[in-house]
Amino acid sequence: MVRKILPVFFLLFTTSLFSESPWGGSIQKGFETAKQDKKFIIVDVYADWCTYCLVLEKEIFPDPELSRVLDNFVRVRLDGEEFPNLRKKYNIEGYPTILFLDGDGNYVTKISGLATKEDILGISKRLLQEPNIESYLKTELRRNVNSPDIHFRLGLLYFQNKEFEKAELQFTEAVQKSKTLPVLKENAHFNLNLVKSIHGSKESAVKSWKEFLELYPSSSRKTTAKLYYGLTLKDVGESKLAKSVLLEIKPKLTIDSDKSMCNEALSEIERGF
Repeated sequence: MVRKILPVFFLLFTTSLFSESPWGGSIQKGFETAKQDKKFIIVDVYADWCTYCLVLEKEIFPDPELSRVLDNFVRVRLDGEEFPNLRKKYNIEGYPTILFLDGDGNYVTKISGLATKEDILGISKRLLQEPNIESYLKTELRRNVNSPDIHFRLGLLYFQNKEFEKAELQFTEAVQKSKTLPVLKENAHFNLNLVKSIHGSKESAVKSWKEFLELYPSSSRKTTAKLYYGLTLKDVGESKLAKSVLLEIKPKLTIDSDKSMCNEALSEIERGF
């Protein structure tokens, strides 16, 4: 009787053992836990068809040394194909991608492609030495003073925290130092203009949006840039040109908040505001 029961018991035991993964499957729960425990988050973004994603999951992440370090993080594993908004927000262009975030969703850094154990350990250990993202990024900037990417990430952090003067300074540095990185330069310029639209001179914002549209005529953000160009034109009293710009892009808007801003601005122009 005992010999017949043992295999069944062993099967149940091993099934329970291997189902307890340190990796969660909910990014929202990850944020909540990270805020509560004051930890950073590591997100393994994978795809079912990605061969190296399996190497990361089965061979690299389970490494004892790496696993001990990652115990200090909130770990989340997500199928990127099921989270298009997350891919867009963090500019994920391929798999695997390893994201490092804080509990508020602020972007720290990422590793794209064939990450090694040493790559993950290096970033993880440096991050754990810092009390927060700002401190980490400033330390990284001292290590590489000419990095436009770090200036850009600092700009995003300050922008989200509504520290607009600091954000403007960092985005300006990112634009100036990314001459050989056209995508980063465009993104930094776009975000710099958003800061100017919210904080500072409206005349300066109008000039900046016009410059952006001239520099990046094929930008994927052209419609959004024209929306803000039209809104800032209205704010400085250029109602006729603002109306023309807003009517042109109105049919192309797909985001509800953008549609609402456009319609409200056109309504105010019609009413003479």
